[in-house]
Formats: sequence, structure tokens, C-alpha cells
Amino acid sequence: MPKVNVYLPDALADRVRDARLPVSRICQAALTQALDGAVGATHETPTTRALPAGLTLTPPANHHVAAILHQAYALASASGAGTVEPVHLLRAFLDEGESLVLNTVELLGFPAATIRAALGETPAVTATPSEPATSPATLAVLAAAAEQATAHASAVTTGSHLLLGLLRDDGEAGAALRRTGVSAVVTPAALSALYYGVAFGRMLPGRDADTTVLRVMMHDVLDRLDRLQKRLDATDA
Repeated sequence: MPKVNVYLPDALADRVRDARLPVSRICQAALTQALDGAVGATHETPTTRALPAGLTLTPPANHHVAAILHQAYALASASGAGTVEPVHLLRAFLDEGESLVLNTVELLGFPAATIRAALGETPAVTATPSEPATSPATLAVLAAAAEQATAHASAVTTGSHLLLGLLRDDGEAGAALRRTGVSAVVTPAALSALYYGVAFGRMLPGRDADTTVLRVMMHDVLDRLDRLQKRLDATDA
């Protein structure tokens, strides 16, 4: 995906970083609306980009999941791997960096850098890229993601659905999520709550799930959860 630089005044850049806004996605939506007046590139819009290696998902991938899959295949190819494994999906999920679910994971106390460290060093680029196949483990992750999307009656397979599939992985990707404590906090129930919360936010007139309003609400919810956890810890003690 081509990159376009966006320059912001220092004060605005600080506010954007503090609010953890997905800059690329907001700019894509704004530019799409400016070009043709359509509301595009949204959480609930299927990607128009073909998935790599002839993959298909039902429900179809949204633009985040499509970008993650392309990045995963590029990572596997560059390292000379024979197959795309769930660990490639997880690395790509972290590298894509702007999905709402990844921002939520980080707000819950699991920085992307910590998860990357648990995965170890990124495989070195080889002089002869491969044409990797899709491993059975990766197909299982994608099937679990699509299954969860179907259970949510979602029009698309989203990043939260993909993360659920990765949490179920028995290999290196799932092990990293368990070692860092992600799987203990970001449970299937929590991911469902996140998905339905975003869906509900999109039902409200004039409110978009990518706005600062929703992020403030999420910070408030996370703060309340933190206070409840501290009370439970004090009770257990």
C-alpha cells in the first residue's frame, strides 16, 4: 500500500498521539469523502482488494485484515519461508498498527513492542524471496476468525476476529500472546464486547467509531475496569 506523508503542527501531533487516533484510517476516510462524497474505508466495509494466495473469507475481510494478510505473505516471502504461519499474521497485525483492536490491546497494557519482543527477532531478509504457501495452522486461524465474524452477524471479518483466531493458535503466535498475558485479559468475551461496542457506536446518528468521542468513552471504560480490578485484588488480599 503506497505511503503518503501527513504533516501536523507540533501541538496537534501531540494531541493525536495522546488520543491514539488511527491516522491512516481517518485520512483514508476523509480523502474518500472529499473525492466522491462517499463514506468509505470503514470498519464495516468489505475490502475491494484481492486477498493474497487466492484466499477467501466469509464474511469478507475489511481493509485492515486485507492489509494484514498481504503484509504477512510479504514477510514470509522476504524471509524465504516456505509457508505463511500464524506468527507471520501476528507480526503483520502488529506492524499494520492502526486497527482499533490493536489500540485497545495497547490501552489494556500490552504494547506492540512487548508482544514483538516475545516473538523474538524478525527473520532476516533473504536474497531469494519465496512464494509461500498457506500453512494448515494459518488456515485454522482464518477459519476461527471467520467463524467469530459469522457469530457476530458481521458483514466483514475484522481485526478483532483475526485476533481471536490468533489467540486460539497452538504455535508460536499463540504462545507469545500467552507469555505476555494478552490471552488472559483479551478474552473472546472481551473481543465480543469490543465488536458490539463499535457496532453500537456506528448506529448512533452523526457519530463514528473512529472519533475522539468513542476513544474518550473507551478510556473511561478501561479506567472503570482498572478500578474494579484493583478492588478485586484488594478483596483477594
